[in-house]
Amino acid sequence: MNAGIEVEMRRIWMLSLLLALPVNAREVTVGVGLSLSPYVIPEQLRGMEYDIAKGALALEGHEMKPVFLPLGRVAKALDGGQMDAAMTQRPGTLAGLVYSEVYITYRNYAITLASRALSIERLEDLAGKSVLAFQRATAYLGPEFKAVADANPSYREESNQVIQPLLLYKGRVDVVVADRNIFDWFANQPEVRDKVDTGQKVVYHPLFPPTDYRMAFRDPTLRDAFNHGLARLKAEGEYDRIVARYSKAAVK
Repeated sequence: MNAGIEVEMRRIWMLSLLLALPVNAREVTVGVGLSLSPYVIPEQLRGMEYDIAKGALALEGHEMKPVFLPLGRVAKALDGGQMDAAMTQRPGTLAGLVYSEVYITYRNYAITLASRALSIERLEDLAGKSVLAFQRATAYLGPEFKAVADANPSYREESNQVIQPLLLYKGRVDVVVADRNIFDWFANQPEVRDKVDTGQKVVYHPLFPPTDYRMAFRDPTLRDAFNHGLARLKAEGEYDRIVARYSKAAVK
């Protein structure tokens, strides 16, 4: 192909992309909870959930500007008009907000060493076992789990989730309760894998239902744009590529 024609075709293609962007494309301030890796890594402005939200907005011509806050304050800050959108929300948090389609799902498990051959099929099976859960797990995982935890003198919670894989692989606790992606991420960080044998097989016991999260918005038009961008992100395969970047294999 003639070089001049190729340059002109590329110029036309770039122009068509610009023309395809919404005329109301703008910077979108998004409340982001100080969540745990690999969903949000604030110091690196990236993460599985972060990249999905940013990518969906970008496909609609919007630039995401993050505002990092404790997760409990994010929805109230959005409702107060301090930002345009908020990540990691569930419908009904506050009246007057509109919600996107589900864009990320967290999945908590009871995690054990396969070598222990522990039979855990119900919450009641945690009784009599040493259990290390994430901070405020009893507030997030429902009243039945709270009742089991309250009745177990060997139950405790830990805010630093690096401790969970360390103690599990050392055999210091019987069960860890954590989101699978979070556990896998920390288990494959140097501060863990350099100290314990992370090659030990673990079992993920599905005691808890998955938790779906949505983006919250004040503007329905912006919510609709996000939904459209999210659909494109999935259709083009980028959604799956983002998830794969933060999978267990990717962080070894």
